[in-house]
Amino acid sequence: MKKVLLLTAFSLFLTISHASDFELVKTDKNISVYERWVKHNGKTVRELKVDFTAQASSAEKVIALLKDPSKGTKWNTNAKSFRIAHTSNDAVWLSYVRYDIPWPMSDQDCSLKYYFNKSELNNPVCNIYFEGIKTEKFPVVKDVTRITGTKGKWMVEKTKSGNLKITYQIVTDKSASVPRWISDPIIHDNIITTMSVFRKLLERA
Repeated sequence: MKKVLLLTAFSLFLTISHASDFELVKTDKNISVYERWVKHNGKTVRELKVDFTAQASSAEKVIALLKDPSKGTKWNTNAKSFRIAHTSNDAVWLSYVRYDIPWPMSDQDCSLKYYFNKSELNNPVCNIYFEGIKTEKFPVVKDVTRITGTKGKWMVEKTKSGNLKITYQIVTDKSASVPRWISDPIIHDNIITTMSVFRKLLERA
């Protein structure tokens, strides 16, 4: 019951907003990227939302791809390391990604906990949540900036055509450390590349 309540509360906090709440900043490869600047943990930070459709049959396939360490560095743009730590509950797992970020931004990494409600697997919509976590399994690395305050989700929706509509949403504590005219193209291009490769891997599964 506690897990159900936790997921429900997190769902309310991270409910996908209507597109009108976000600004459409880029569309490419049939992938749409939206963003808005929001207050998060006392800072004004970028919140991203990405929409795309994949020729895949189920949320289980999305979950399997997210859990696959052999595929992580393929779909995570600039990832030099991707690790998974399983738990006693197959609906909960830990993920670590280290990014080799091009200049002028420094290398970064993140430690995340993923979880979902198994009862949603049979629903038209399944939400897969993730949030930043401190764990001894993925300790902080010297000279690598740990991304903190991460919260988000993958919303997987079955369409009438039998495909999946996937919406990815994320916010972190990381604020702009370089001018936006430099960082924005990198961020927008990277997220489209990431989701494009993710979709290809998902459709081949």
